[in-house]
Amino acid sequence: MRRVPLTSPERIPPARWRSDLFNVSAALVLVSACSACGAGVTLVRDTPAGGLATYPFQNEVDILTSSERRDAMEMINRKCPAGFKVQKEGELPKVSRAADRAWRGQMGGDRLWGIQFTCQ
Repeated sequence: MRRVPLTSPERIPPARWRSDLFNVSAALVLVSACSACGAGVTLVRDTPAGGLATYPFQNEVDILTSSERRDAMEMINRKCPAGFKVQKEGELPKVSRAADRAWRGQMGGDRLWGIQFTCQ
């Protein structure tokens, strides 16, 4: 089979170009949406001297080993580049104990861990 060189540059038809642009746009939207899905770390209280960072956890093993804790520590390091001191750390109630008793523990399984810190 003999190859014949093209005399004019090969061009992508406009309909195909729009389809490719749509696919790329859809992929970018999906990636940005999914990156927000796992973002469970929040800076609940933000003061010039420190703050309170929280993240969700399922069981006690997740408290120190989860990626959310790593993300929380990175957030604290960004806020306090000169260093920080953890003042208090522990589980934060998502609902009041009275409401939880009334609903007999049906309020949900996610739990929140909080790290209160001050910048140095």
